[in-house]
Amino acid sequence: MKQKLLMGLMLLGFATLASSPVFATTASGTVAVTATVGSSVSLTFVTDPSGITLAGTGTSAATVAFGSVQAYGGVVPANVTKTVNGIVNWTLSTPFDVVVQVANQTSSNYTLTAQLNTADAVNTWKIGATTITSASAASLTATGAYGTSVYTLNLTIPFSAAAGAISNTINFVATAN
Repeated sequence: MKQKLLMGLMLLGFATLASSPVFATTASGTVAVTATVGSSVSLTFVTDPSGITLAGTGTSAATVAFGSVQAYGGVVPANVTKTVNGIVNWTLSTPFDVVVQVANQTSSNYTLTAQLNTADAVNTWKIGATTITSASAASLTATGAYGTSVYTLNLTIPFSAAAGAISNTINFVATAN
């Protein structure tokens, strides 16, 4: 009996030694995190449901491609309006969306301007009722609400203009107020 008791105690001792580490070691460390948050404004162009499909929709560098168009006859792209103005000129119009967002600053609204990249002495460029030239930036809004706003591009071509390609870039600038 003593032998069984002694054997049981030895087994219990070995089990205790095997289950708990004799020399447990640990290490610790830290990671410091720093960041400098800057304020920002985002400006993107999106295809309006009633407008021509923009190449590059959802980016800050979209393209309106009217394709081959003519004052009389021909095919007008989907969601583009062609208006012939007597015997003087004709206009292509299409809506597009401008999305302006702000982050990490206090601003209740924004100013939006537009300016032609290159002078065009022949055609008339408008965003809504505002004429856009290369001479200076034209104000489209002084108190724009953040989010999506619909604007209409109007390109007017005089009948006196020679047939050929029309190409220009409109530079938009959104500034948080």
